Amino acid sequence: MQRWSFINASPETVFTYLTDLPRHADWDDQTGFTVVRISDGPVVEGSFCDRERLEIFQAPILRGGVTSSQVSWIKRLTVVGCEPHQALDFETKNLYNGLSVGSEYVSFRLFPKDAGTVLVMTDKKSPQLPGPFHLLMMIMEMMKSVISRPIVGFLYRVFPGLRSNKELSRIKQALEQD
Repeated sequence: MQRWSFINASPETVFTYLTDLPRHADWDDQTGFTVVRISDGPVVEGSFCDRERLEIFQAPILRGGVTSSQVSWIKRLTVVGCEPHQALDFETKNLYNGLSVGSEYVSFRLFPKDAGTVLVMTDKKSPQLPGPFHLLMMIMEMMKSVISRPIVGFLYRVFPGLRSNKELSRIKQALEQD
């Protein structure tokens, strides 16, 4: 799914905000995470940021021969593409007590327009399900994409407000507040 928003800030400012990896939590849908590990130096391909959220269950869970009511959920963000002031691509892997439960690939493209930036966001979720369930989910995603593309394109033309999403709205709001 591709969405976009016009932001009243330069591409350099938008790119700097997006590459401040701990700030990813400011605009991500998932809340309650704290940064537990981050790569050093400027953001380049391979840079990463791990955020963790601990959850407590009422009943203990048996895992690896040990019972615990605490579960760790880690979101591991890794930069997989980076062109300064033009593009940023990353993959976020979700680890629930060390087990992969899926990933999301997010791509940002920045285009200067007047005194601002058109920020285009493309994202794709990949559930991590074992065996035939994974194949079934891949087929369903492909069918959904083929069927929905013309419908979504029509809706974007009729209702321009649909072109943005919560994440883009939060990024826009954060950058235009400063």
